[in-house]
Amino acid sequence: MLIEVPNKTFRYDRQVKGALYAREAIGDYWLVDLEQRHLEIYRSPSADGYGDQLILQPGKTIAPIAFPDQVIAVEQCFAA
Repeated sequence: MLIEVPNKTFRYDRQVKGALYAREAIGDYWLVDLEQRHLEIYRSPSADGYGDQLILQPGKTIAPIAFPDQVIAVEQCFAA
């Protein structure tokens, strides 16, 4: 699992780094978008990139693949 909170490098992180992480089989790649207040989840990695993408808003929950019993509320990503 890899979580990033990019500031000005969002496109680079999503496209360039995301492709690299997918090739390296990082099964859970999360990008926290502080400006848009959403969480981008990338799963199902392959040599061609991630097969699954979710965009979650506050009010939703998600569990990491590696820790399925640890449910996280999206709004926790934006807590001060």
